[in-house]
Amino acid sequence: MTRSRYVGLTALMCAAATIWLLPSASLGRGVGLERVDGALTGTTERLGAAVAGALAPVSDALQSTNAKAKAALEKTKQAGNRATRATTADPARQPALHGTNPHGQGGVAVVDLSPSNERPLGGNPDGSDAGPEDVVVGRARGEVTAAGTHHGHITILALFGNELAGVDSVEGETKNGPLQPLQTGVLDPLCTQTGQQLCLSVLTADSTTTATKSTNDFAILRAKALGLGVGAAESGGTIDDETKDCQLGAGGARTANVATTGGPVAGVANSATTSLSCKNQAAKTTSASQVIQLGNNGIPLPASGCADGTPDTVVDIPLLARIVCNADDVVGAAAVREALDVFVLNAGATSLLKETTASTEATSVAPTGGETGPQCSDYIDNDGDGVIDNADPGCHSDNNASNPASYVPGDTSEQDASPTTPSGDETGAECSDNVDNDGDKKVDERDPGCHSDGNPNNAASYEPGDDDEGDEGNQGGGAGGPTAQAGAPGGLNAGNLPLTGSNVIGLALAGLLVLAGGLLLRRREEAHPGA
Repeated sequence: MTRSRYVGLTALMCAAATIWLLPSASLGRGVGLERVDGALTGTTERLGAAVAGALAPVSDALQSTNAKAKAALEKTKQAGNRATRATTADPARQPALHGTNPHGQGGVAVVDLSPSNERPLGGNPDGSDAGPEDVVVGRARGEVTAAGTHHGHITILALFGNELAGVDSVEGETKNGPLQPLQTGVLDPLCTQTGQQLCLSVLTADSTTTATKSTNDFAILRAKALGLGVGAAESGGTIDDETKDCQLGAGGARTANVATTGGPVAGVANSATTSLSCKNQAAKTTSASQVIQLGNNGIPLPASGCADGTPDTVVDIPLLARIVCNADDVVGAAAVREALDVFVLNAGATSLLKETTASTEATSVAPTGGETGPQCSDYIDNDGDGVIDNADPGCHSDNNASNPASYVPGDTSEQDASPTTPSGDETGAECSDNVDNDGDKKVDERDPGCHSDGNPNNAASYEPGDDDEGDEGNQGGGAGGPTAQAGAPGGLNAGNLPLTGSNVIGLALAGLLVLAGGLLLRRREEAHPGA
């Protein structure tokens, strides 16, 4: 791309951003136009050079990906037909777990010709040991390996079991995707200089792994402009052993979502799964999914069960396809959820093709050894009275389980006696203390304030170490944090889209400006080829 085209595109971006900011006063946000104007001017001066420098490694990465794709196709031609595999009785209602080791995983989309009916499938994120799966897009996975170490991986794109682009991290590492130079060199500074009013993330692929946790976040696009957040093709996978008495696996996937600071506007194919295993306690799993959402309400398409997350809602199109909403399977501590499956030319237990959108899964194993944390915040019924933690009278200073003010999460004994609290002021994080700290009638993982994206339906974004259940600040367009930083633009509290007449005009002008700019650039190229 020539220097003149860089300058033209830069001016076009800045003009469009200015039009978007003009109606900000009608939103009551008090955006300082002088501040934004100065930020955009400064950004314009260095944008061309930054883009050129940032795109250089991206070009190399794309060339490498192209070479890998050609090699994968050639390898597939030589391999010929795949071997026949074992089948299960009802694969449409029994989505496959990928690997039995502790993990949390979320994926945007999978296409599988002649899908395998084996349960479970292999655990490689690229699908190479799962048939293989023919196309894998945006699969994020945090896991504990057979060696007992933590590991994170994001498959950006894989074809026929061959990963074309991906990110991998082992303990002590943080790795990012191929467009990270563009993100840090151009897009993040633009967001900062505009006071967080214009923010854009493209092809996020962040994997961070420590000795106790692996967090993996993927998104093709996240954008925020004047309170409107958009997310496309997001996923997250986390395995978390930071709480020594429990292990948490979480996966999240969000195909397309639009939200404002007032709440979700629309969503397509979202799914979330968690698995929690603690010492001396049965494992707990949760799964939730929805195919189409407007506001806080599901749309009953293609069937009523698709709107409210009813597991295994099946719609048959005779001779053509079987559609399954919210495919669900739970075995012990392992749970799998797929928001939308389409089986093409389905006949009994076989299909020509399976397409999966927004799949999540998790499985966990309770740590071994004696307990290491306070009994009143360990999710375990230590005294065998049928209640745990904040629901146990022994965890309250007045032995009254109905009094949230008297709950002592740092109590080392659930016995109904005077509680003993460790020295110091530490009583546990609000987002994992089983207490409604902010009075919104939601606790811990069900509270939007305990999620990095403000969406309690996104298990991938749950942050048990957050010490503030307040909802303020958890908003915007991120799949976020399993973890999932995936992981996630968040579904927030209910509300209406706060667009005034001025904003509608601004959007229309921005669209016309982009169109006119594109036509002018095209004419310039035609009039001066090679300029």
